[in-house]
Amino acid sequence: MMTTVLFFLLAIAILVFVHEMGHYLAARQCGVAVERFSIGFGRAMLKWRSMRSNTEWVVAAIPLGGYVKMDEPQFEAKPLAARAWIVFAGPLANLIFAALAYAVLFYSGREEPIAVLAQPKAESAAASVGLREGDRVIGIGSHEVTSFHDLRWRIAQALVGEGATSIVVKVQRAGSEMISVAVPIATPQGGDRGEGNDPSATVAALGLAPMSKSVRVIRVQEGSVAQAAGLRDGDRILRVGQEEVRQPDVVIARIKESQGKPIELMVSDGHQTERVVITARAGQDGIFRIGAVVGAEVETAHVADEPLQALTKGVTRTWEMSLLTVRALGRMLTGELSWRQISGPVTIADAAGQSADNGLKAFVGFLALISISIAVLNLLPIPMLDGGHLMYYLWELVRGQPLSAEIQETGRRIGVALIMALTAVALFNDLARLAGW
Repeated sequence: MMTTVLFFLLAIAILVFVHEMGHYLAARQCGVAVERFSIGFGRAMLKWRSMRSNTEWVVAAIPLGGYVKMDEPQFEAKPLAARAWIVFAGPLANLIFAALAYAVLFYSGREEPIAVLAQPKAESAAASVGLREGDRVIGIGSHEVTSFHDLRWRIAQALVGEGATSIVVKVQRAGSEMISVAVPIATPQGGDRGEGNDPSATVAALGLAPMSKSVRVIRVQEGSVAQAAGLRDGDRILRVGQEEVRQPDVVIARIKESQGKPIELMVSDGHQTERVVITARAGQDGIFRIGAVVGAEVETAHVADEPLQALTKGVTRTWEMSLLTVRALGRMLTGELSWRQISGPVTIADAAGQSADNGLKAFVGFLALISISIAVLNLLPIPMLDGGHLMYYLWELVRGQPLSAEIQETGRRIGVALIMALTAVALFNDLARLAGW
């Protein structure tokens, strides 16, 4: 828990610093004095004053944001283009940071699951169009696919950004035969239409999963029946009863089907194989579990790009993710995507902790994603945000004079109300996720 909080605060501090540094550098470039650069709000915990710029640098007690306080008369005296540039520079800094972070990840290389499919479930959409085990996915729509991560990303774009009802999957079969099939995306029956737009859940529901070499025990919970039976982190489950298994969903299904009757697992720790008898317990939801997280052990390939290619891909990924975020927000406004997709600080903190547990590269990827979200959010035409100020400047450009102070104050109040409402929705979603609603 403490690690999660620390990495969440570190992530916020880094991204707020990047955003406010964009405003700061643009202000200095335009000749506007910056009186204070603050990371956080409230009482100053640390502060020092630069002798060169006379700016007071502050780390405050509430580390959930920040601000740059400029000399107001100097700022207002600047031409419209200079003021707009200073305001826009904050979100731009977040986008540049994201592009560079992605570029570093693309250049440094990563292990990614190869896009070879496991056997789709008999009732799945993938099985209905003839996809089968061993098919290598080489494209989704008009986009090339080089790994299973690519596959998920392209489906996320089609689903969340475009609201697609089907996707064209191009596969290579038996090393040479090329096949293209349209896989339908169905909305879950009886559910909120927007809840069917979770890309991870949709990929699984379609029957698309990477081919697994074996089922590995990722984590055994303290005090669980799995721990009592002797299962350990890293064990491989080879058989359930007399059935050989390679996919984790098969193991999970057999445990659920056991209905509390003892089941036999054949387990290997890499050195020896042993028989483990275990009896699953029903949770409050009536589902039988053993208290262990299992996952697929998939074949991976090392993927790395040359510096220029990595930078190009970093910029492209930032643009695609920004566009995806804007489209998702638009679809929320029209009711095509559920507001339950909005995450608050609790969910973001949990994601920060999980990414940190998975290593530095995962944490950098998380920072890039949140940095894009901050940029897009700040560019929304809502008073109080950077996009609201840019909206005022657009009015000034068209009409030749700024909005009156009264209208700007009314806009500020509306902006505060909208931000508070958005925050309330995000916090409700966090609590709902924690409570399992």
